[in-house]
Amino acid sequence: MKQIILMTAWIAALASAQAQEQLSRPEALKYAFIVSADLPAMLKTPIPTDPDVKRPVAVRDGDYGGMVLPETKLSAEVFAKAGKEAAPVGQLWLLRLVPLTEGQPVPASKLRMVEASSEEGKATVPCCALGVCKGGDGVLELLVFGKDKEPVLRTPLLTISSQQENPVEISAERKENGGLVTLRFLGKYEARFMVTDPDQY
Repeated sequence: MKQIILMTAWIAALASAQAQEQLSRPEALKYAFIVSADLPAMLKTPIPTDPDVKRPVAVRDGDYGGMVLPETKLSAEVFAKAGKEAAPVGQLWLLRLVPLTEGQPVPASKLRMVEASSEEGKATVPCCALGVCKGGDGVLELLVFGKDKEPVLRTPLLTISSQQENPVEISAERKENGGLVTLRFLGKYEARFMVTDPDQY
């Protein structure tokens, strides 16, 4: 499996953060700026995405990290009008992690790997488009896309009622075989799925 290259800038900038800590807005904006420097590569997703790089949310646990960027015009209407076709809701960027499905890490060959560069170094990291649709049973699902039009992961969207500052928020909890990621959308929907370090398999 192709090894993910670590970006020196990300690790150095995150060194002071505690395990499983949500990063400050300035730190998250720094990463959003790095990944958006090559805009054509950022937007070359299987479903059309228009991520809002001014509203990133990022978390870090040791050398691992994750960042979500919401769709620029994300609203409750997107979920209310969801049909069989995926409607974009944002992007998920991972550092040293990949989604876990059916007990196995998604191989790099199925992920959209994007090279991000800064003055301090380069990294090749997974960029996953996020979409919402209604499954065959009419239940809302979150779709996580790799490089193809078929998602690498589907997971139910649960209805919640909570207050949140950002359109999409991310949290993570370490588990034995990886981490449990929770994404919350507009304080109304929640999805959970596992990620893992592919080098541990």
